Amino acid sequence: MARILGNIAFRESRTWVERTRCICGPGESPDAMPAWRQAGRLLRGRAAADVVVTMGARVSLCYGLACAALGVDSKQVFFEVFLDAPKRRNPLWRLKARAWRLVARGARGAVCAASGEAAALARRLGIPPENARFVPICTTVREPAAAPARGEPYALAAGRSWRDWATLFAAAPHFGMPLEVVAGKDDCLPETPAGVRVRREVAAAEYRALLAGAAVVAVPLLPAERSTGQVVLLEAMALGKPVVATRVTGTADYVRNGENGLLVPPGDAAAFGDAVARLAEDPALAARLGAAALEDAKTRFSTEVCAENLLAALEAFAR
Repeated sequence: MARILGNIAFRESRTWVERTRCICGPGESPDAMPAWRQAGRLLRGRAAADVVVTMGARVSLCYGLACAALGVDSKQVFFEVFLDAPKRRNPLWRLKARAWRLVARGARGAVCAASGEAAALARRLGIPPENARFVPICTTVREPAAAPARGEPYALAAGRSWRDWATLFAAAPHFGMPLEVVAGKDDCLPETPAGVRVRREVAAAEYRALLAGAAVVAVPLLPAERSTGQVVLLEAMALGKPVVATRVTGTADYVRNGENGLLVPPGDAAAFGDAVARLAEDPALAARLGAAALEDAKTRFSTEVCAENLLAALEAFAR
């Protein structure tokens, strides 16, 4: 059994806690710790580990560069490393790209949340395709259970990264139900059409209440090499909500079109509007998709299953 060290606390999973060693002590969170400090702790513990898994771009780059400078085996596996879009005319971007390739040459590989993202990471980092692996992430809902829609039916769209608000707002008048939008305070949204209510920077409890009461959850996304949208998607599935999502890197591995949700082409407002309207008009279909989504959240995307999948990938990299 491989000895695994990392900066992933993942205290929700008993399997993960028992099988790995985290640099964060009780009461500590990697989110509140500077990247250089995390890298230093990883560097000090690497000798007693077979694999060092680093979560996040800053920590991964900082630790990898430190190992390269010291001439030691990093034993590194990247996790949740989102590389920015190519800007080849930008000197700083080119410098970062070279640094990533240097670090990747000494790493065991990379783990990411979508199969399409794995292929893109392999190309960008200059590593063999088999050294970039897709491992599904889990839902953040601790105990998945159906949450029946409340009051007048409405659709909900939430999130920040790579949201296609323009397509969503163009589709909204055809939903057959009002649309609630939860966005970041600095997100640039188009003119709000009738029937759409926008809320910014809402409290977590308010967001969860809106999600629990929704009849349909919409996940409109822009095409990109990196994956995004899975957190809201999996939260909706864990509450038994029928989901309409854009077919992009972040959704294609999680939504089986017509089985546990509906997928529509990127930028197609008519298809998005038709998909939501179809669920509004066919409660039996909405219930079937929601039930299948909930079952997947309990099985394929549960905390322990995803922890076991990630551990299996790390064991393979150790070998």
